[in-house]
Order: sequence, then C-alpha cells, then structure tokens
Amino acid sequence: MTSILKTTFLGEIRGKTENGVTQYLGIKYASLKNRLADAELIKESSEAAIDATKDGPTAVSLPTGCEVELNAIQHSLPKKQLTQSDLDCLNLNITLPSGTTPSSKLPVFLFIHGGGLDIGANSWPQFNFARFVELSKEKNLAVIAVSINYRLGAFGFLTSSELRDAGYKANNGIRDQRIAMRWVQRHINDFGGDPLNVTLAGMSAGGASVTYHLHSDEPLFKRAIVMSGTFLFIRALPYEVHEKNYQRAIEALGLAHITTEAKLQALLETPGYEIMAKVSPAALTAPAIDGDMVLPDITFAEVGNSRSDVPRGKAWCRDLMIGDAQNDSSIILALAPNMKSNCAKRFSAAMRTVLAAYPNVADRILAAYGITEETSDSKALLSVLDYFNDAMFFAPVLTFARGWNGNAHVYYFNEGNPWKGTWKGRATHILDLAYLFQNFREFLTAGQQKVGNAFAEDIFKFCHGSSPWPAVTEGNFDKGFSARVYGPSDKGLTRNVVNQAYGGETMRRDTLRNLAAGVSLDDLVEVFVAFKATE
Repeated sequence: MTSILKTTFLGEIRGKTENGVTQYLGIKYASLKNRLADAELIKESSEAAIDATKDGPTAVSLPTGCEVELNAIQHSLPKKQLTQSDLDCLNLNITLPSGTTPSSKLPVFLFIHGGGLDIGANSWPQFNFARFVELSKEKNLAVIAVSINYRLGAFGFLTSSELRDAGYKANNGIRDQRIAMRWVQRHINDFGGDPLNVTLAGMSAGGASVTYHLHSDEPLFKRAIVMSGTFLFIRALPYEVHEKNYQRAIEALGLAHITTEAKLQALLETPGYEIMAKVSPAALTAPAIDGDMVLPDITFAEVGNSRSDVPRGKAWCRDLMIGDAQNDSSIILALAPNMKSNCAKRFSAAMRTVLAAYPNVADRILAAYGITEETSDSKALLSVLDYFNDAMFFAPVLTFARGWNGNAHVYYFNEGNPWKGTWKGRATHILDLAYLFQNFREFLTAGQQKVGNAFAEDIFKFCHGSSPWPAVTEGNFDKGFSARVYGPSDKGLTRNVVNQAYGGETMRRDTLRNLAAGVSLDDLVEVFVAFKATE
C-alpha cells in the first residue's frame, strides 16, 4: 500500500506500507556536482512529489560486494537488482511503524553499514529494517530506523596533494556520513522521529566511522553504538602514505605520465566500475589524517584514559554501547583468503620485528598462541586469527569502555554460526547483524531466535534512554565491571550479565594483558600491519 507523507521542506513523499511498517526508500540527502566534490545537504525540494517506494542507487563499488558479505555470514538471502551511481548514491532509507506522526517523537536508530569502506549498501537484503522496526513496536519500544549510503573506495577515500590543490578534500565517505546526520537533524521530525534523540550505530567499518564522528565538536547524535570496529582497528593514514597510495592508483589506471589536468579529468569521467576494478586491488582504502574530520596520533593510551579529551565527543555523548563477536577476525580471512600461506613464519617474523625491543615478550606471546616457525599453516591460521581478534577487536572494546567518562555498556556476542561453512559453530564477524535485524529469522531455531530478539530488545531500550544492563561508569573497572553476553544458545544461554572482562561466560582471552606488560597495544596492532606487508 502506498503511503503519502507531506513534509515541511521536501514536499510530498510517497512510501510503502506493509505488515504494520512504512518504508521511505532511496531519499536523496545530498547532491554532488561531480563524483569527488563535497556533498551538499538537500535542505528542501522543488519536486512536486518524491517517489520513495524503491531503493535508490548504491555507491560505486565492486559488484560482488553483497555476495562477499553473505558468504561471510554463510547464508544467502534473495538478491536484489541494484543500480550503482557516482552522483545519485547519497540516499537513505527510513523505516518506521505505520501510523507514526510528527508528534510521535520516536527515538531514531541511524545506522552506518560496514564493508571495509570498500563495499556496502543500505539496500542490501541483510539491511532491510522492516522486521527490526516491527519487533520494536511489538516490544513497546518503537524506533525509527535510518540507514545511509556513502561514497566508498576511491571516490570516498582516495586523496593526494593534486586532488586537494584542485579543491577535493580528503575523507569524502566520512563527510558524506556527516551530511546524512545533518539531514536527519533537519527532516526526521516530519517522519515522526526526534532529532534530539538519535542513536548513531555502525558495524565494522561502520563502527569505526561512528568513533571517527566522536572526534567532532558537533553533537549530531545523543548516543553511540559501536559494533566490532573502531578507529583503533580501521586506522587513518597520514597524507604522505596516502600520496604513495594515490600514485599506485594512478599507475593502476594507466595515468602516471599525463598532466595533472588530464588525470583529474580521467578520475572524473572514466566509468566508475572501471576505476573500482583497477584501483581496488592496487590501493588501500582508509581515512586520511586531515586534522579536521580525522585527528592525528590517536593511541590506545589516550582513548583508554577517562581524563583525556579523546575522543572529544565524550563531552556531549554520554552513553556508549560497544562490543564484539567472539571470532570477529573471521572477516580478515574472508577478505584475504591467501593469508594462510606461510602464515606461521610470516606471523613469527612480524611479531619479532615489531617487538624487537621486547624479545622476551614476543617469545611469550608466540608460545601462548601456540605458534612457532615450524607450526603448520593449517594449525597456525586459527591461532594467528585469535591474536588479531584479541588485539584489534577485543582490546579496543575494553579500551573505549575504560576511557569513557560517561556510561559504557559492554557486550559480547557469543552465538555460534548455525550454517554450513568454515565458521560453523563460531560467533563470526557480521553474524550478530544477521540475528539483530531479523532478516534470517526463518532460518534459525527457536533458541537462536531468542538470542536475536534479546539483542534487539536491548538495542531498543538503549535507544529509548534506558540502561539494558549495568554500565561501566566513568571508566572505572575497579568499582564494578559488567557486560552483557549473548549466547551460545546451544548451551542454554540467551543473554546474561557477567561481572568480569575475561574468562568464563565471556569466552574472551586475557593473554595479551598478562603477557605484554610494558608493550603498547598500538605495537601489538602493528604486528598485523607488518604481517599484511609480507603478503
């Protein structure tokens, strides 16, 4: 059924209502003069009516991205035929309980998808928020869900002195997200949402994006949910590294020996799919340290200090929910399937190189994870991934919680993957979203459905300003640490509260805490960088 909404600034918007939920899809929140330009907020519309009954174009990215993510989940959903666009991709989807009016003032759940800043779209079937919002209404904790697209890969994150001198700023993808948040502040009231009660949430690279927005002094959201990814994992790179990255991209495009003007023209006019196909294997996708959106030299120690002003958003965002899945590092193998080759020797070498000043610590860590240069690759692989999980996903969770001077709600997702594949029985990266957003519900047992419902209910409570479980307050672990644990349902567990950060029902290791005293967590993460460099 078609639903018609008359708005203050955008005129009439036509959406669709089904099963008690109304969706407005593909609404443009910003316009682009060209694919590298600053996004310009759409404040009002001159159109007589906006058709929001179908998905908008996605950002230009590798066409197999959705399959990559569904393969990581190990279960598929019906595929959509989605178009890509370099100019019309900045759109958002809004899902709300039918019957919502501007006077409803519902909390807003604003979601940033992951995908390594290279892939992802709000219209992928796993990100349909209809069931999520329907469940919120059933729980008497109704929310409005908003999901956004933003520029990815080269168009979102490629930068160089040539581009900046031509007026093209760094970090387009993160800037797009910021503009989407401003759109929500201006327009969400017409849809029944409360602009003063927005929870910004993100998974993986989306979670990292949330933490980058916490660098800002501009309070565009009230609460934050950070899922399996922070800026301590998706690290920003200085301009000099991006300069080399740009040169690799230019060489991959065959543009190395032409004028700057010709390069810029080619970057603006070459078909987007061709640029992505050639650049993605050659160049990194990462934020740039620009001193504006992204600040320099952010360390674990600064983030973990509740008396520091890192991130600055601690001054205006008091409530944080942050957590991980037990086997988040599964995504590393999904994105780099060749990492198994010679991994024991390469990991040992990376560990000893990075920790050259601490040889005894390096030896103890290698021994604790059961890795020697002679260990077989098949045996070493899971141990290497365990290390990366501890250093790059789990350690940032506790670091943020320890440094948060408001209320930090820590969670651990431990529900095993129920489907056939490499990770069956393990709580893998992205799996928690499959449970949370309810789109795989008919493929789950009753016990598994309970885990997904419990996770969603806690999210709804958090969006409504309630404390779904005791928070770590003012970063003080000594006065009482609490965390929510979800699953595993095959052991009769749906959700529980634990009072320790490690061991027991947490299913988390304290190996690095015990063995790496005196070594910074930044160095422990650097082992991953050194390991990747040997591929």
